[in-house]
Amino acid sequence: MNKKIIFLLLIIISSAILFYLRSEKVARLNVQLAGDSFFEGLKIINKKDGITEWVLTAKRADISKNGKEALLRGIEMRLEKQGMMVQAEKGLYDMETKNVTIDGIITARDKNYVITTSQALIDSSGGMLETQGEVTVEGKKFNLEGKGLQADNNEQKVRILNNVKATFNR
Repeated sequence: MNKKIIFLLLIIISSAILFYLRSEKVARLNVQLAGDSFFEGLKIINKKDGITEWVLTAKRADISKNGKEALLRGIEMRLEKQGMMVQAEKGLYDMETKNVTIDGIITARDKNYVITTSQALIDSSGGMLETQGEVTVEGKKFNLEGKGLQADNNEQKVRILNNVKATFNR
């Protein structure tokens, strides 16, 4: 009889210990997810009327605590309609407005030219790229340099705002 009682107490104590350890693991996991969440290999596709307007990929995305912004690293943004690819080191994606604020070296390419700058804002819904920094535009037969840029992909217009230097190649 004593052996049965000891065996029963051993099972109850073992179950209590296992239950405690299991609940402790869940609590640790929740804290980690709330504080250090990130995605590797993020891909965001924006469609309008069933047609892809742009595709944003990032090697890593750290999500803010409120879930409204993502800090992106290793960015590529392909603007389908315009045939343009934007590449950057890092940026901040706003989940509500779908705007991307980019920091570091930025290269935007299409079949006719390459734009290089830093610290730009991409208004993805309006198709605008704006920067106040130094800008270089290299085309097949020209090079432009200046400070500040507004690019409207919908109208295929690029405007350098200040200190413009143009070189035309033959």
